[in-house]
Amino acid sequence: MSNPRTTAPIGVLGLKATLAAALVLSLVTASAHLENNARLKLRADAEASAAAPEAAETQAPPNETVSLTTDLAPDTSLLDQIRDRTHQKPLFDKKSYAYEQMIEDAARLHRISPALVKAVIQAESRFDKNAVSSQGAVGLMQILPSTARSVGIQSPMEAKNNITAGVRYLKSLLEQFGDDEYLALAAYNCGPDAIRRYGGKMPPFSQTRSFVAQVMRYYQSHIES
Repeated sequence: MSNPRTTAPIGVLGLKATLAAALVLSLVTASAHLENNARLKLRADAEASAAAPEAAETQAPPNETVSLTTDLAPDTSLLDQIRDRTHQKPLFDKKSYAYEQMIEDAARLHRISPALVKAVIQAESRFDKNAVSSQGAVGLMQILPSTARSVGIQSPMEAKNNITAGVRYLKSLLEQFGDDEYLALAAYNCGPDAIRRYGGKMPPFSQTRSFVAQVMRYYQSHIES
């Protein structure tokens, strides 16, 4: 018969060891369970992410595109500026090609930018050689017959004569107003006397100011193209 005092401590120690082992096993099992759940969640997230583009395409209404934004996307404000500038950019009429050489020759001879001459023609007649205004201005550059005669040109309805007369007249206006293209263009529209009446400044006539602004837009667009 064994002594209880010698067996009791062994039984308690054995029980404690058993409990400790069970606790360790439980913790290991729980940790493995949590790890497994984490793996499953990660896998589910990855699958959902991969399926997202397909879902977006499926749910997108007809004729609509799904826009994607990335850190590499350009500045949208810059794109808007470029888009606006493109839409607003005025272009010369295709009929201008027929008069390219005439314009080049007259402009170079009188040391005027061919682009400026084209801009005047575009604003005045849109390259219609048969254009006639209510004031009697004729041809591509809308020259009055009296103005054409003042610069030594007859028959201003003929395209080459008309361009030559217009370029000569524009050159004389540039010389009168110190090569100020804005004032020269204003004088081309309303006459040099009107500029002088307003002290050598842009007159307040809305039609003249609109004409100058239009010509300069055409001129600038040609320079930048």
